[in-house]
Amino acid sequence: MINIDVKTLFIFSAAANIFIISLFATYIKVYKMKNPIINIFVLSRVLGIVFLIMLSLRNSLPSHLNIIINSTVYLFLVYYELYCISFIEREFNFKHFKRYLLIPFILSIISYFFITISESNRIAIMSLNVATMYGLSSYLLLTEKGKTKIQYLTGYIFAIISLLILTRSYGALSIKEVNMYSMNYLMVIPVIFYLVLNLIFPLLLIFILKEKDNIKLNELVKSKDKFFSLIAHDLRGPLGGLQQIGELLWLNNINDEVREKLTKTLYQNSKNTFNLLDNLLKWSNANTGLIISKPNNLNIQEIIANNIRLFKSQTKLKNLTLNCNFKDNLFVYVDSDMIDTVIRNLISNAIKFTPNNGKIEIALDNVDKINNICTIVINDNGIGLNKRSQLKVFELDSTISTLGTNKEKGTGLGLKLCKEFLLLNKGDIWIESKVNSGTSVYISLPLGVNKTAN
Repeated sequence: MINIDVKTLFIFSAAANIFIISLFATYIKVYKMKNPIINIFVLSRVLGIVFLIMLSLRNSLPSHLNIIINSTVYLFLVYYELYCISFIEREFNFKHFKRYLLIPFILSIISYFFITISESNRIAIMSLNVATMYGLSSYLLLTEKGKTKIQYLTGYIFAIISLLILTRSYGALSIKEVNMYSMNYLMVIPVIFYLVLNLIFPLLLIFILKEKDNIKLNELVKSKDKFFSLIAHDLRGPLGGLQQIGELLWLNNINDEVREKLTKTLYQNSKNTFNLLDNLLKWSNANTGLIISKPNNLNIQEIIANNIRLFKSQTKLKNLTLNCNFKDNLFVYVDSDMIDTVIRNLISNAIKFTPNNGKIEIALDNVDKINNICTIVINDNGIGLNKRSQLKVFELDSTISTLGTNKEKGTGLGLKLCKEFLLLNKGDIWIESKVNSGTSVYISLPLGVNKTAN
């Protein structure tokens, strides 16, 4: 027997959890964390405080009600904590969370059927349920690929806790007339170790989040380094070309016909270089937080019409048909400058990759009033993209760069910028294409309010 006041142990642990919650509140405020995992973990700690207080006041409620509430609260608080540490991914997936929420729910129902049996058997059943949850989490952490070193360490800790709780379950079955506050070493030692290790969980969660953030940051830095090296390489060509054309125009006696061709090439190169630098600046500002989306209620048809007029001279040079088939005004809730940049880049790409006498059409593909989004498609009958290019074209470290039908050069930065701006405006972009059969670029945008509607 161990001479220890178990009720005092529970009260002390509840006080420690209050301190942990205050630390997490400070952590969230200082680092401006918005990760749902943090919120779920704090909820588990709140439930833990409720559970520990209820244990210390166990005889103050009707027996059956007390047992049901304690069992349910305990199973759910264990689930919340285990999910936060074991199932944490780069982005929180609520559907994934709800699917695994069935585990504590089912275990809670199972526990309910043992409510009328002896207290020792109830302790054994509950301990077995909790040990199963820790064992499952330990298995996932130690066997799944892509886990961090700290997650592997946490997996071993969970395995130890599972064994400790199984020991308590064995003690409850093997000792006569056992109860929640029994001071037998098989009952007390697992609780002490569990409560101590439970206080380490918040540190493990913070370390895991930091480790994942560092991995993500390192990958992003590598991608950006590679990306900027590609941009520098692609800038070298047109800038060198501008220098050579300038030298020819300045240092050589040339006839008017050659001068006209060189001037035309000079104009095209300088325009392409300017567009590249403009997109690069906007993309860089968006990634560093210098550009913030300020959505307004806008008529997307007007923005498309303005850009069609902007590209009138280019479509004329290639004898292209460029039109928008919108029958009615369509209002979207987006940032004006960003969506203008998106439409401009997509039309520019369509013109670049559509051969002479080709056709480009901008159409309203779908209006989903239930989800409050619309989908716009830019169709062309140009050279198209293969499957591999369709998957890679939006990736930061992608090296895909296709020449236009008139040998126009590009880096693919325009599509990356479009993706960035659309995500900032709660939209998306995707491509459907076949080689030599044309390309369809789809963009989804949040719907606005039609001001002209009665």
